[in-house]
Amino acid sequence: MKNLPNRKETDEPSMILAGARKDGDSTELAARIFSQMRSDFRYSEFVLGCLNCGECTTGCPAARFYDFSPREMLQIAMSDDPQVLLDAMQEKIWACCQCYTCNMRCRFGNDIAGIISVMRELAVKNGLESTKEVLKPASRSLLKVMTHGTQVSPDMIQPDFFVDWDPKAVSKSSDLAALRKAIPIDVLQVTDSSWEVSMQTALELAQIYEESGVLDMLRALDPDLVEMILDIISDWKDEFEDMKEKYGIEGDAPR
Repeated sequence: MKNLPNRKETDEPSMILAGARKDGDSTELAARIFSQMRSDFRYSEFVLGCLNCGECTTGCPAARFYDFSPREMLQIAMSDDPQVLLDAMQEKIWACCQCYTCNMRCRFGNDIAGIISVMRELAVKNGLESTKEVLKPASRSLLKVMTHGTQVSPDMIQPDFFVDWDPKAVSKSSDLAALRKAIPIDVLQVTDSSWEVSMQTALELAQIYEESGVLDMLRALDPDLVEMILDIISDWKDEFEDMKEKYGIEGDAPR
């Protein structure tokens, strides 16, 4: 078995957890993120203490394949060193599967997956360069989520990715559109999404994105994606106004 590097005796979690820093002189950034996390009301609810029993890590699926440990992530959240937190937010936070197995096993009642989720939010909000790189491949899925309410749609599935799962995947996918239309459930005969979203629902979701600050948070990460979403929302509003005029519907569209 390959010997693991020795960890220095220290009061802080091992820096083996950290990815490479990609934000230059990060002292001010680290202090800002540290302050944002500690002032988040969820911090005091999610982080209660640690017995160092390791139960959370023994059940973690990500820990089996990556240099990742829920226990050490919790200890990083508890650390008073802002730089330790920033280093862990470069890459490690994205190894978590968000399966919440660690939460179920924690004898202290910590919400470890929850505090990792808070770290992810702060990484996006502060536009970390490493986060931009990690999430770049997810832009298309994110666009689907925010416009259709689903992450993966039939037109995104590439048969070549699933040969090991089903040798007949290629032949089956050739008639995917026809098969979708033949499904005997109410999918509204669509083939480009998992379901059809009503115009009013789409506009209400868009209003939530705008008023909750989701779009502002994403703008720091991918301004082009936000502009694309805003263009789609604008088209929805125009279409909704046309529908109102055509069918004599009263009332304003969601802002």
